[in-house]
Order: sequence, then C-alpha cells, then structure tokens
Amino acid sequence: MRLAPLLIALVLATTARADGERTLHLAVHGSIDGAALGAAIAKELGVEVELVDGTCALPCLDIAIDGTAVAAILFAPRSGALRQRSVKLGNDTGQWKLVVTLLAGNVVRDEARDVLAGLPPAPLPDPPAPVAAPAEVPPAPPARDAAPASDQAAEDVAAAPDGAPAVDAPAAVAPGDAPIAAPEVPTVAPPAVAIEPEPAREHRLLALGLVPGLSTDFTHVGSVRHYLSVDLLVGVSGGSSGLSISGIADIERGDVAGFQIAGVAALARSVAGGFQIAGVTTVARRVAGTQVAGVAAVAGELDGVQIAGTAAVADRIDGFQAAGVAAVSRSSADTQVAGVATVARRGAGTQVAGVAAAAGGDAGVQIAGVASAAKGKAGVQLSGVASAAGGDAGFQASGVTSVAHGTANIQLAGVVNVAHRVRGLQLGTINVAHEVDGVQIGVVNVGSADGFSFGLINIVPGGRYDLETAIDSNKTGTLLFRHGGRRWHNVYGIGGHPTKEDAGGNDDVWMYGLGFGPSVSFDNTVVDLEAIGWQVNHGPRHESDVSVLGQLRLSIAHHWGPFAIVVGGMLNAYFTNDQRSPLILERRTTGDAPMDKGVTVTTWPSAFVGVRI
Repeated sequence: MRLAPLLIALVLATTARADGERTLHLAVHGSIDGAALGAAIAKELGVEVELVDGTCALPCLDIAIDGTAVAAILFAPRSGALRQRSVKLGNDTGQWKLVVTLLAGNVVRDEARDVLAGLPPAPLPDPPAPVAAPAEVPPAPPARDAAPASDQAAEDVAAAPDGAPAVDAPAAVAPGDAPIAAPEVPTVAPPAVAIEPEPAREHRLLALGLVPGLSTDFTHVGSVRHYLSVDLLVGVSGGSSGLSISGIADIERGDVAGFQIAGVAALARSVAGGFQIAGVTTVARRVAGTQVAGVAAVAGELDGVQIAGTAAVADRIDGFQAAGVAAVSRSSADTQVAGVATVARRGAGTQVAGVAAAAGGDAGVQIAGVASAAKGKAGVQLSGVASAAGGDAGFQASGVTSVAHGTANIQLAGVVNVAHRVRGLQLGTINVAHEVDGVQIGVVNVGSADGFSFGLINIVPGGRYDLETAIDSNKTGTLLFRHGGRRWHNVYGIGGHPTKEDAGGNDDVWMYGLGFGPSVSFDNTVVDLEAIGWQVNHGPRHESDVSVLGQLRLSIAHHWGPFAIVVGGMLNAYFTNDQRSPLILERRTTGDAPMDKGVTVTTWPSAFVGVRI
C-alpha cells in the first residue's frame, strides 16, 4: 500500500475530565460518505462519534482511502500507543462502508492484541526503508492490561483527562509506520509505481549480437549495461545509457536513459529522460521520457509523452497521451488525445477525443466529437452529441444533450439539458431540472417554483396555475391562463368585443395572445406585471394585414379562499396598416378606404376588473 508517512504529536493533558464523556472524533479522507460512515461506526462501537474536518481532538480515529481503493485506519487513544490497520476494499463501492466500519471497530477495540498475545514469538521482518528521514521517535508507553473487546472502545474513548489537546487530522497511515514527534518534518509521498533500486551492473561501451547467447555479452546476457548495443534480431541487456537497436525486440532489464529502438517491441524496466520507439509495442514500468509505438504504448506510470497508433495505456499521466483509437489512464490524466476514445478512471486534466472522452472521477476539461462522460465532477465538458457528468458540472455544452446528475452551473445543448440542480443557466430547446436557482431559457422548461423559466411552455411542479376573466374600460373581455414559478410566469389569453350593429357586416373583434412577467406576493395579495402581445382579427377571418396589440399590464389580486378579485391598469399600443381600424374597434365603413398602407401606432391607457380562480 503506497501511503505517505504520518507526522503527528500526541500530548496528554493533566486537568481532570467530567465523568461519562464518551465521544470519538472521526476524520475521513477519500471517496466515502463521512457522515454515513460516522453513524455506522457509532452504532458498531456504542459511543458518540463527532465528524471533524482539519483538527482532530483525542481520542481520534482517522480513516483514509487512496486512489487504489486501499483503506488505512489509525486510532490515537487518549493514552497508550497508536494502532493502525489497512485493507484492500475492492471494486464494489457499496460494500466499502461495511468493511471500513468492521475494521475500525477492530482497531478501536484493539482486538488483535488478545490474538497476538496467544501466539508464539516469531522474528519480525526488517522495517521498510523510510521515505524521508524522520525525527527521533520517543518510546511508546507501556501497553495496558488487556481489556475485554466489548469494553475496549469505551475505555479508549474515555480513558484520559478531559481537555486532551487537538491534533491535526492525520493522513493515511500504512502498517508499520510509527508516530513521529516532530510535526515540522515535511511529508514525502512515495512514487505511484514502486521501482526497486537498480543493482550495480557492469557497464560496457559496445555490444553486438544476433540473439541472446550469440552476442558479445556471451553468458552475461541481461546483466551488462551498454552505451551502444546493436542486435540483428533480439537483444537483451541490463540497461542502456546511450542507444540500443534491435531488429525485432529490444529488452532492457535495467533502466533506459537514452534511445531504445526495435522493429516490433521495446521493453524496459524504466525510461528516464529518454525514448522508446517500436513498430508495434513499447512497454516500461515507469516512463519519464517518451514512448512511441505503432500499435500500443504501455507504462506503469508516465510523466512524459506516449504516442501510439492504436492504444496508449498508463496508470497515471502528468504529460501527454495520444492514440489513434484509445488512450487509457487508470488514475490522473493531465492531457489525453485519441481519435476514438480517451479514458481515465479517476481525475482527468484534459481529454480530447474524436468520439468519446470518459473519466471515472473528476474531469477538468473534456472535449469529444460525440460524447464526453465524467462519473464525478466535471469542470468543462464539450461534445458534439452528448455530455454527461455523474456529479456536478461547471460548464457543459453539446450539440444534442447535456446531463448532470448533480449541480450544473451552465448547460448548453441543441436539444435537451438535464440536471438535478441548476445554479446558473440552462439554454436549450428542452430544459429539465429538479431544482432551479438560476435561469432556464428554451421552448419547453421543466423546473422548480423558485427559478426563472423563460419559454413557450414552462412546467413547474408545485408552481403557479390560475385562470382569470376580466373586462376593461374599452369593453374588451379577456380570459387569461397563467402558469409558472412564484417569481416568474407565463400567460396565455383570448379576448374580444362586439362591434355596433349599424357598422355593416360582421366585424366583431377577436384576438389571442401570450406573454410573461414577474410576480410578487404579500400574504393573500399577488402583484403581476406582464407584457402581452395580441394578434387582433376582425370578423370571421384571420387578419392578413399587420394587426398587433401590445399591452403592459399591471394587476393586483386579493384572494379570499379559492377566488380573488383583480383590479389593474394597462398601457396599450396598437400597430396596424389598416387605417379603418385605428383603435381595434369597429372598422370605418364610410368613404373610400385610405390609400396609405403604412403602419400606424396608436397608444392609450385603460383599466380593468376581473375575477381569478
């Protein structure tokens, strides 16, 4: 398990504590729900658990899960030595909480102590070499007499004087790490891929050969390091610090610090600041230089560049991956470029793909011709067809669909945007969100009552729906339907009025329109300000000329039970090129029709009264 050393200072206070305090402080790091884990541990141990962030008072239980799904658990009791365990959690994240809870209970109760006490003594293995030179370690206090497992948790939680000082929440701890008394010593993390120190090897200037055994190394095949080696078919060396060339395969059992070239496959223990070039495959446990292969480039860890015609694979990338078909990184990726797919199982700094870009964790930037997907948070996602984020999405843009299972700040899509919560903007033909704290702009919007939805149809569960009938001072009657949120709504209406019978013909005015506007509520009173546009028609036909009525409508409605009395005023502006109907009243029938077909605008105020349900 690759974990950083633990640096922590434990100091015991001397003041008396209040009887009965049984609180365990819990610090959680990694991909697991801390609150749910704390509740499970409290139930398992029968003590109160307080979740902390940053500073952890004694007794402190620290749980850390790294990127390889390994859980490291450290327990610092009020008195006594630190106890620590680690376990591989596996791929089923649904079982992680149970496994971690059981192991935490084991560590806090110190159940392993009773088991070890009954075993015969055995020589202990040498401790691993420290990553950083630690400060002097004080001797651990003598172990206490064994307590029953069922009472051990409560004893460790409430064993020392109250007021034990707070300590920084510890990081992940590997088995065998000892507490270090000097917190000023910096933590040095081990490399992601452990590379054993290369043994001392004989170093020669030149090697020539056909195949292993038929070369100038004779019986020392694979144990000699070269500045220059040339093999017609297959070459095996102990490393290369210059140039190594093989017709089919070049195998370096040591490090490569220069060039490695093979017609089919180039394999090395590690590549540091150099090159690997092969017609088919390049493989190295760690690459800090460059890998180039016609089909596949494989590295346990990559800090430099991978280029492959078909697939580029690395456990971690801090530099660049490029592949004609697929570029795959099992951990973090700063840059990935692929003609078909790029995949990073955890974080992804930048992903660019002709077809699909996918990251199992956070995604800084994803750009894909067809689809981009991130299981965790997504900073920026751009896709020709679909963008999907399993968590929050900072910015999503796609030609067809953008989906965020968490909070979306900005979502743009040619057809559909879907998010659990919209905090900024949704812009698309259809916008869907469970919660809207921002703005939706589209033809159809499905949101919540607290947001702003601008569209032809706004569906707001739990929002506003009412029907109103009114008549104004021009004797024009209207029937209006409103729906939307509490702060913004749409309005649809029909209306009209009859003409005088002596005007000749059937020129009754009828009209239909739609609008929108904000709303403000005061207890049982609602104030609406609406801009409505009406298409005005005369008689049985639909008007072919310009005949549009614009209204700015202010209404006040006071509710009594299911009904409300509505009063208000309007500012009207009528646009028409029919000079016989200047005020949407009856047409003028006397005299010749005016020859002027220009659009005229007539404005006037009016008042109205009505009933709303």
